[in-house]
Amino acid sequence: MKRIISIYTEHKNSIQYYLRNTMENFHPLSNDPKDMRRFFESEKAAEVIYSVNEAFTQYTPSFGRNYIDEERNGTDKSFYFKWVSFAEESIHISNPYLHHVTGLPTLTAVKRENNHYLIADFDMLKLLEELRLIEHNSAYEQINRLVMGIGGLLLGLVSIFLIFYGAYIFYHMLISPYSGEVVMHEIFTSIISITIGLAIYDLAKTLIENEVLFKTFNYGNDLQNKTLSKFLTSIIIALSIESLMAVFKIVLDDYGKLINAFYLIIGVTLLIVGTGIYNHLSRQNK
Repeated sequence: MKRIISIYTEHKNSIQYYLRNTMENFHPLSNDPKDMRRFFESEKAAEVIYSVNEAFTQYTPSFGRNYIDEERNGTDKSFYFKWVSFAEESIHISNPYLHHVTGLPTLTAVKRENNHYLIADFDMLKLLEELRLIEHNSAYEQINRLVMGIGGLLLGLVSIFLIFYGAYIFYHMLISPYSGEVVMHEIFTSIISITIGLAIYDLAKTLIENEVLFKTFNYGNDLQNKTLSKFLTSIIIALSIESLMAVFKIVLDDYGKLINAFYLIIGVTLLIVGTGIYNHLSRQNK
């Protein structure tokens, strides 16, 4: 949505000129479906067209590209015309909004005729594509959703396996007579498994929600930053636990290997610093 609005704002004058020219050149001979739907033959971005009388009551069905909505006939449109002005132009172009039926970013053009108003809704994505202001491929979008959906489901399965594996390790530790060192090792392994499982699950949930179920065309960098930060935080927690476990093992076994644990702790520290710098720069760029 942000990307579409940004492109529209940049090319607002050209887009509105095109819409006004389009509406000016369309003169239906009657309100019959055949005459009204001729509008869709030349306008690929048009979604709905209908007429409203001088009392601001819709007196035709809503003609869609592939349907006719009879239920809208007789609907009061006076609330909408509170924001319609013909002071500067004979054709009014609305601001971008989300359509109540399709949920997609939409522009509405209102043309004043002799004794009625002709109203047409345009899908902004298709409009920008038609004007060569944006590249969009429906087939690619479907393939992308399919791949993201399969990937998200597989990640979800992996995360569930890791969580249950961590729970199994903890349960097995409780019912088995382990020594102190082995108990600590099993506890740390269980925590690491569950932590990484939760991190992967959060990543899978984000993929499915934002790329499949509630797909929008651009979320901006904010969502990506939050997702990456949450995932990195989970990884840092897991590595920190692993570092603690390494120190614990080396202290009980061989002090000569303590340098290896030190290198691991340095790596985790650098990862924490890097994540902090990334979050700081991301907030500055908002």
